[in-house]
Amino acid sequence: MATETYTRKGLTISFDDGDFTTGTVSVLLDLDMRTGTPVDETAWLDGGAAAGSYPGGLAGFQAKNTNTTNAGGNLRMVTIQATLADTAEQTLTISAGASKIVSIIGYTYEGTDDALTLTFTNTGTAPATKTGGSLPAIVAHGETAAIFTVTAMVLG
Repeated sequence: MATETYTRKGLTISFDDGDFTTGTVSVLLDLDMRTGTPVDETAWLDGGAAAGSYPGGLAGFQAKNTNTTNAGGNLRMVTIQATLADTAEQTLTISAGASKIVSIIGYTYEGTDDALTLTFTNTGTAPATKTGGSLPAIVAHGETAAIFTVTAMVLG
C-alpha cells in the first residue's frame, strides 16, 4: 500500500491508500472556535465599521495581536469524510496542522444496519498507525465498507 495525503487549510491527513476508497478522504468543515468562522477567513477582523461611523466618532475596531510569544494553538472543529475500503480497522493520521485531538463530537455512517466504531489517539505515526508516535489519529472500524463522517475538536 502507498501513503496518500489530503491537505486543506493547513490540515494534512495521512493514510494508506488501500484503507480508504481513492479520492474519498476530505475535510467538509474546518471551523475556528475562537472566531466562529472557517479557518482561512479574516473578514471578522475588520470590525465591519469605518472610522467615524460609531456614535461620537469613535475609531473603527482594529483587531491586533502583538503577543506572538504566548499565542498558542487554536481549537478547531473539523468534519472529515471518508469511505472505508473494507471492514478492517483503519487509521487517519493528522500529520500537520493539529497537535492533539480533544474529542469526537459525533459521526454518521452509511452502512445499512451496521455498526461503526470510532476512537481517537494522540500517539499516532504517519501515514496510518495509531500508536508509536505523537500525532493525532482517528481510528475507524466498520462492519461494511461505507461512507462515514466524523466531527472532532482538535488543537491547532
